[in-house]
Amino acid sequence: MKTFLSELKRRAVVKSVLIYLGLSWLLLQIISVLTSTLALNPLLGSALFVLLLSCLPLVIYLAWYCDISLGGITRTASANEQDKPAAAPGGRQWAGLLLVMLLSGYVGLEYYGVLEQQQLAKQQAATAASQAGTSTIAVLPFTDDSEGKDQGYLALGLAEEMTSLLGSAANFKVSASRSSQFLSEQGLSAQQIGERLQVDTILTGSVKATDNRLNVRVQLLDVNSGSTLWSNNYARNLTDIAELERDIGRSVVNTLQDSFAAAGSFDNLAGTRSADAYVLYLKGREQYRKQTTESMQQARQLFEQAVVLDPEYANGYVGLADTLLLLAEGGTGVAGFGVIKADLAASIAQQNIDKALARQPQMAEAHAVKGLIAFVTNDFSAAVSDYDKAIELNPSLAIAYMWKFVALNSLQQFDESLSALQKAQELDPLFLTTSYNLGVTLTKLGRFDEAVAIFKQMQLDFPQSPFPHQGLADIYFSQGNLVGAITEIRQAINLSPDDKRLVGKVAFPMLQLGLTDIVKAKSSDPDWQEAIEFSTEHILVFEEKFLELFKRLDFKLAANPDDYWVGFEAGWYQAMFGDKQQALLLFTNRFDLVDETERFGMPHCSPAIEVAWAELERGNKAVAQGLIEQCQSLLAQQLQASISYFELHYLAARIYALEGKSEQAIEALAKAIDIGWREWWTKYDPLLASLADEPEFQQLIQFLDDDLARQKAEALKLFNE
Repeated sequence: MKTFLSELKRRAVVKSVLIYLGLSWLLLQIISVLTSTLALNPLLGSALFVLLLSCLPLVIYLAWYCDISLGGITRTASANEQDKPAAAPGGRQWAGLLLVMLLSGYVGLEYYGVLEQQQLAKQQAATAASQAGTSTIAVLPFTDDSEGKDQGYLALGLAEEMTSLLGSAANFKVSASRSSQFLSEQGLSAQQIGERLQVDTILTGSVKATDNRLNVRVQLLDVNSGSTLWSNNYARNLTDIAELERDIGRSVVNTLQDSFAAAGSFDNLAGTRSADAYVLYLKGREQYRKQTTESMQQARQLFEQAVVLDPEYANGYVGLADTLLLLAEGGTGVAGFGVIKADLAASIAQQNIDKALARQPQMAEAHAVKGLIAFVTNDFSAAVSDYDKAIELNPSLAIAYMWKFVALNSLQQFDESLSALQKAQELDPLFLTTSYNLGVTLTKLGRFDEAVAIFKQMQLDFPQSPFPHQGLADIYFSQGNLVGAITEIRQAINLSPDDKRLVGKVAFPMLQLGLTDIVKAKSSDPDWQEAIEFSTEHILVFEEKFLELFKRLDFKLAANPDDYWVGFEAGWYQAMFGDKQQALLLFTNRFDLVDETERFGMPHCSPAIEVAWAELERGNKAVAQGLIEQCQSLLAQQLQASISYFELHYLAARIYALEGKSEQAIEALAKAIDIGWREWWTKYDPLLASLADEPEFQQLIQFLDDDLARQKAEALKLFNE
């Protein structure tokens, strides 16, 4: 062995091989660049690689017998050339060379066949994607390859920007980065994530920044086969990030679509030439995603610093405007963090969006935030118009569909709002808010099985969230299953004990069942005090303490003489259990001062329908009929939108009863009860008084009493466990 190694060194075999490998690597790099730039057949690089690899054994063989140099090829001298000269190549050497050539050629052809099959599979996958018309893709958060693993903001930020960029491409549907990030954090493989998001392809990769130098590796994977459709490595300056994103996007489009996008044709509206501004923006996005008051304030500062460094950075202005809206006080229509006055937040946000659109008028995200500003200032129609513009520019912008859903709901365009919400959920299926809103909306439509499936999936995806339990509670309540509602809300409280709103949600069905003793027993609990105070009149009715009830109502009236709603509440209890004439006066007094939008609150159309009853009782039929007709119109609109509130059918029963149509009133009441109406006060409702002697009405009331009594017994067992 020692002699062999010495001879190997003397004959310069290693040197020859190293030179050959170096030249081969250089040639392959040149071919790689030419193939990408000139759109040559990708098999050209594979063929050259196989050829060079197949020739390697020949080089080794020849290097043993010959000295290969720039001066030509000469026979290698023997170790003791003077005493025993090396023989000239003879038959044995030529036979060996031929054998090596044959073996190398055979192995090379076999290997090339494998590569050809792999390339064919890639082409078939890409062809299938292009033939499908629309390419579906998800961009996974890039892997942070930095030594300190402290560039997560860059890895996730780059994926977010690629998602936005690809979303603006024609015939592309891109899943929202939020869902991709969530599934990645669950440890799922790229193929599993693609299957869950129902996309055909996945873009993934890694990123590392050293000083102002950026190294990015990307791969485009076919979800069905798991094969790599395309991959590349990039080394750029951070100042060239926009160009890098364009190049990646263009390559993805060229791979998946039956078209060719020329260099520079794939525009990135979010770019900046300032590396520092770009890093500050990505760090701002990192804070924004945390969705806490502290992180949102930090995000605002980072976005402000980004636009100071680059006053032309449109994306920085959009991020700043979005953050300002979320920092606003409640009541703006979005989940404000209560740091800035709502009107001031909207005004400053508008200034920033104007700057963004002045620089990039075709930027989808800017139009979406512009729509949000219109929404929080109650210009719902303008908001929808802005959201539509954002969606036109980027059909995969999930948040624009989500915000459009809210605006359309405010306009009571329920069918259109559901379509927008379904599109948002399709693009961003792991966004908790979207899933919850879709479940709630389907509940309103009476599509309970679909809603249950959504909330059950949410329980699997977000086991620590109270929202799926709240959603299931709403379904059970809508079906008249008050015990089921109580059970789910109690589980939600266990998961979120600091959420005081949940106490009110559990107290309501408990009081519906007359569990007043259990509710009153919690009076020492600070979390329950507000709910108990709000329900005091209800409790007094169940305890039949009417003298104390009306004394309390008189005190509230004296303390709030100009508050119509206090008078309305007093009138309601007077109408059921007290002085009817006093009720008529309380219902109608100051009603004309109530805002038009509040007179016909749906789905009860209250207080208008109660005022209509009062006006009928007082002989003002024309006034009553006008109110009834408006309630009928609103009822018809909501029923046409397929909304399935049991309150709507109860409203229909009240309207028919006021019109003297007993048969239709009883049918509507039966429908309301059949789909879940379980109000204990139904038999006391003065608007249904004309039905009191009808046997069918009495049977319906008896069914209500029996079912509430049964559920009360079940609930008592639940609380005694």
